[in-house]
Amino acid sequence: MSGSRSLQSALHDSVVQNVCRDVKALGPKGRTDDLESILHRRMGDTSFEACCVMRLLRELGKANESKASLAVLHCLQQRNLEMNSFLACASIAICRRISAWTQAVHVLREMADSQMERNTITYNAAVSACEKGEQ
Repeated sequence: MSGSRSLQSALHDSVVQNVCRDVKALGPKGRTDDLESILHRRMGDTSFEACCVMRLLRELGKANESKASLAVLHCLQQRNLEMNSFLACASIAICRRISAWTQAVHVLREMADSQMERNTITYNAAVSACEKGEQ
């Protein structure tokens, strides 16, 4: 069982590295549909778990690839991956980073509609996104 788990973890690590490499190759002017094409191609090879998505978002965040991070979340929604509170909070934090206040409020509303747990950190990130977007 642990061998299977470590193999899956290695596969996820490989996918995360490949996605990050491809996103960086696009450069800052990469189009959203190009990003989503990369994500569908790379992520379609494996079933992505929330922990792997968090790793991918963390790596994209370190590389200052906020646009790609939002594309990851959009891709996951298209694949019907269940949004949990960790992914939602990460999404709002990304929105804050790029001053995407409307998207931050949308995610917060989705959390409320899904009766997902919201906390001070979530609300602070959403408020910060609104402040950065001058709303």
